[in-house]
Amino acid sequence: MRLLVLGGNGRTGVHLVDEALARGHRVSALVRHPPTLPVRKGLDVIQGTPQRLEDVDKAFRLEGQAVPDAVVVTLNPSRTSDSPFARPVAPPRFMADSIANAITVMKQHNVPKLVVMQALGVGDSYSSMSLWMRWARHWTYMKHAYDDHDLVDEVVKSSSVNYVLARPPWLTYGKPRPVRTFGNTGDGIGNLATISRQSVADFLLDACERSDWDRSTPVIAS
Repeated sequence: MRLLVLGGNGRTGVHLVDEALARGHRVSALVRHPPTLPVRKGLDVIQGTPQRLEDVDKAFRLEGQAVPDAVVVTLNPSRTSDSPFARPVAPPRFMADSIANAITVMKQHNVPKLVVMQALGVGDSYSSMSLWMRWARHWTYMKHAYDDHDLVDEVVKSSSVNYVLARPPWLTYGKPRPVRTFGNTGDGIGNLATISRQSVADFLLDACERSDWDRSTPVIAS
C-alpha cells in the first residue's frame, strides 16, 4: 500500500511513518522542513505545506510512483511549546484547510480513503469529555485546536470520500498497547483514559488496511 502522510514529522506522525515502513508500505510525507524526517528506504519526503493546494498536488504526483491508496493526517496546530495549553501560532483553520486541500486532490486522483487523527471531545464525542476537559476545551488555548477539529469534522463528512476520524483521549509517550474502541461517542471511556502516540499510530494504520471503521469516528484508548 502507498500512503501519503500529512504531519509525518510530528509527535505522532513520526511513529506512524516508522510503523508504516515496518509493515512494508511505501510512504510519502509532505513536510515543511525535510531534514526533520530522515529519508529511509520506502520513504519519499516532499517539501511543502498542506495549506498550499499545489504542494499537496505535488505530493500526489511523484515521478515513477503510483498515487496513494490512502491519505493519513496527524496534523495539529503548532503552539509556542509542547504543552496543549500553550498559545497557538497556527492560523485558525490550519487543519480544516489542509484537509480540504487533501480531499480536493484525492478526488482528482480517485484516492479512496482518508484517515485523520482527531481528539476525544470533537463532534459526537463531546458528551464523553470530563467536566474539567470541557472547561479547558472552551476557556483555554485548547479552544483553538478543538474549533479547528470541529471544522475538520464538517469538511470531511460533507465530502464524498471514505473516512475514518479517530478520536483519542490524552496522549502519552508510553509503549504501544492494544487499542480499545468506544464507538463514535466514547460512551464508557471514563475520565482518566489515555493512549500512547505509538498506539494511535498503529490504529491509524490498521484503519488504512482494514474497513472495520470506515465512515465512522471511533473513540480509542488503551
